[in-house]
Amino acid sequence: MQHNTVYHKWVPQWLKLPLLVLALFPHLMLLSLLHSNSAFTSSFMDVDSDDIQYLMILMYGTFVVTLLVLQRFMAYFSVKYYILLMSSVSVIILYVLSVTSNYQVILVIRFLEGIFGLFEGAIFLPLIIAELKTRHAKVIAYLFMYTIMLTGGTITTSLLKSSIENYDFQHMILMMAYFHIFVLIIGITLFNTNRFFPKMPLYQLDITSWFLLWACLQSGGYAIIYGKRLMWLESDTIIICVFLFLLSGGLFMLKQRNSKRPIFHFEVFSSKNVIAGMILFFIFYLIRSGLNNVYSIMATVWKWPWDYIVNIQYWNVAGTLLGVVLSGICLMRGVSSRIVFFTAFLLLAVDCAWFTYTFYPDTTLSTICPPLFLQGIAQGLLFTPLVFFLISGMPEGYVANATALGTTTRFWTTAIGYALMQNLMLFLTLKHSDTLSFNMTDTNPVFYSQWSQVFGSNLSKLPVNDSLSMTAGAFKAKITAQSILLSNMEIFTGLFWLALITAFALLLYHPVKIAVRNIM
Repeated sequence: MQHNTVYHKWVPQWLKLPLLVLALFPHLMLLSLLHSNSAFTSSFMDVDSDDIQYLMILMYGTFVVTLLVLQRFMAYFSVKYYILLMSSVSVIILYVLSVTSNYQVILVIRFLEGIFGLFEGAIFLPLIIAELKTRHAKVIAYLFMYTIMLTGGTITTSLLKSSIENYDFQHMILMMAYFHIFVLIIGITLFNTNRFFPKMPLYQLDITSWFLLWACLQSGGYAIIYGKRLMWLESDTIIICVFLFLLSGGLFMLKQRNSKRPIFHFEVFSSKNVIAGMILFFIFYLIRSGLNNVYSIMATVWKWPWDYIVNIQYWNVAGTLLGVVLSGICLMRGVSSRIVFFTAFLLLAVDCAWFTYTFYPDTTLSTICPPLFLQGIAQGLLFTPLVFFLISGMPEGYVANATALGTTTRFWTTAIGYALMQNLMLFLTLKHSDTLSFNMTDTNPVFYSQWSQVFGSNLSKLPVNDSLSMTAGAFKAKITAQSILLSNMEIFTGLFWLALITAFALLLYHPVKIAVRNIM
């Protein structure tokens, strides 16, 4: 590597690292671009939450498969021209996004963002590692990146807050484009035309395998996100998606097995760390998906304004920062992964149990903020050590594949977690609504008293029919709100048991394994 010569001679040493870290942020902002304020995005594009979620899945899936060809692209260009090209494309993509509200065009844009958003930011990670003059450089660089990734949604919303409140969707997107222009300026001013990696040709890229894997992820992701709306296998669209998922996945595996230069090496599955890491990521993201329910309750049941909810999310951000610091200390001091994972999942179990006591109609900040903070600590403590655990012991040539597997697991669990929460909420809310409605009869003195009070209040201002309609609507809203709260109590109880069982499975795995071996 020639990383000592990629900067202009006049660039002071102290300036390099801060600018490289700042340049990493706009690329990670793209992941939360359309999710920083879902209600705002939905109203602009006239789409619902499923469509918003699929826009993320579309980009995330493209992001995953692009990881497999990333190294070759970074090695083909010099750092300067690479940053100029990728940043310019990102700015153009964001400009096009700012002038269209057509959902089909936005789908194409999200596909392109999955490619160029990753390309733009990925170059800065090895540059940061090269600038950190310490044996823990890789740990510190990954801590930076995953901190931004875990907190990016909240920070992005705060940075775009004035655009969301005072301007339109176009202005919000253009604000994000300005961040990428900043990266473009860094590329022009900091770097010369020297190379960072030895040059590799692009003509050997296996585009067919790339497309097969992309089709596999997208068809599977589409089926999971839209399954509930389309009644699963009763829909021809979902059946076609499942068929494409199996066909493209099978062809991808077949092609990799027979390729001289595969983009994915199935040998990574021989590592116990990879298998265990994927399972733990899967469980972690399932538990983490419950956090969206909490923010949803804030908006739909407690009726808090979106900007107020964003401010509350900083409790989670603060916890995440503390967790990341703790995880960095654990990684640098060589604390056992098993102890770190046990502690994190135990914290998640306590957190899920705590949340079940916050779901009542009129909660307070002092009630909801501590479990948000604790959830942040747990995810910050778990994330980076889990990534390092997954790739540890891998030969250098397989590290990219192991990293892609971790990202793929997060992709599937994000989709599955969303679909699971949607379906559970539908089933449980209907169940609790039926139960609550069944008890609302004239023979129930509590209901009769409350109905008479509300109806009497409405009747003093409105005609009889309007009063009946208003009273019925008020009670229906109360039933819906109560059903949502009861449903989330059940969901978080289930997540509590999942986290607790995982924690103790991690703690007892080795002792039980040794005991069984001695018995045998």
